[in-house]
Amino acid sequence: MNKTALAVISLFGGLLFAKEVSAGEVLEDVVERRFPLDPSGTFSLRAIDGTVEIFGTNSREVKIVAIKKAFSPERLNAIAIRVDARQNAVNIETTPPPAPRHHFSDRSGTVEYTINIPQTARIARVELPNGELVIDGMRGASIAASLGSGQLVTHNCFCDQTIHVNQGGLSVLFDWLEEDPITIEGVIEDGNAVALIPTDATFHLHAVAKQGHVSSDFSPMGTGQRGDDSEISEAIGDAPATKLTFRAGEGNIHVSEVIW
Repeated sequence: MNKTALAVISLFGGLLFAKEVSAGEVLEDVVERRFPLDPSGTFSLRAIDGTVEIFGTNSREVKIVAIKKAFSPERLNAIAIRVDARQNAVNIETTPPPAPRHHFSDRSGTVEYTINIPQTARIARVELPNGELVIDGMRGASIAASLGSGQLVTHNCFCDQTIHVNQGGLSVLFDWLEEDPITIEGVIEDGNAVALIPTDATFHLHAVAKQGHVSSDFSPMGTGQRGDDSEISEAIGDAPATKLTFRAGEGNIHVSEVIW
């Protein structure tokens, strides 16, 4: 592929994978594409309601499997996925069906993404309005991800993370921690945040809940109070390189010690 090629996936055409079913059942259209991406390249995604699963792999390409769903062919065809693919950057933009004019009109239209990318790529932006967002196995420079409402999970992502949830749940999970320094900044406005950390890990923790409670299995000193805030700020282990920062508006934060 030419480095400056613009790859466009247009879903306004015929429903190659859709199946006509009776009213009230879900129509589906499946699209699968592959694009080369440098191991140090950047990836970004703007999604619509649905699910997004991103997995870091040892490949030098981005593999996209998108399943769009709706109750009518018209709304299914109105979902568009456009990919701007270059050798050093892949950007995906998803367009939802138009907003219905009437209150009781069909509002269906979601996309389920499963995406494999080079594990050393930088995730510059992932935006999902509502649904579930999972990012697993990344080792690039950084991750930036935001979710309107639902569940956001990062798992074994050994890179800087800036993650934000408006409403729902936020989870940061590690099966182990490594020596390279990383910084994780997690914010949830309304809901609970959880971090699962191996028992032998060393890290610096700063967690603040504005209207909720902060707790940590690693903290011998317990939770402190600063005004109405519940807060823990302390170093776990000797000379920790990893920094974990969590903030909750309305909700709780818990850092769990995990023994595998």
